[in-house]
Amino acid sequence: METTVRRHIAWAPLLLVTALSGVALAFLLEARGVSLDPQNLLLLQPTAWLVLLLWAVLAWGFLRARAPAGPAGESRADILRILAMVAAFGGFILALEPLGYDVAICGFALVGLAIGGERKPLALLLFPPLFSLGVVHGFRLLVPYPFPTSLL
Repeated sequence: METTVRRHIAWAPLLLVTALSGVALAFLLEARGVSLDPQNLLLLQPTAWLVLLLWAVLAWGFLRARAPAGPAGESRADILRILAMVAAFGGFILALEPLGYDVAICGFALVGLAIGGERKPLALLLFPPLFSLGVVHGFRLLVPYPFPTSLL
């Protein structure tokens, strides 16, 4: 006896990632139309290709999505976690200049881990400063002008 798996197309996320990848593709084509100099395309071209590759993988998944077994929707706790993360991101953006990139990134990573449910003290103590150090160091390698930091 064969069981058939009921599938449906997840239209909303498919349209979202298609629109975002379309913007990335348009930006790439516009940049390549202006200049083919590798210096100008150093970050844009690999990023755009990565976005298009991710779109292909995500679109394949959205086209082959299984139909949900029960009622779809988020719980109240899920919605509160999403809103808390949005508020934390807003605070992160507002804190970049006054506190410095290093402290703001470390704080946002810590709050994001806490909102996401991480409870291991070692992860909460080690990951945010190491992540902040990596991001700030990466920015310094890529961006030729200084940006505000407090500790690094």
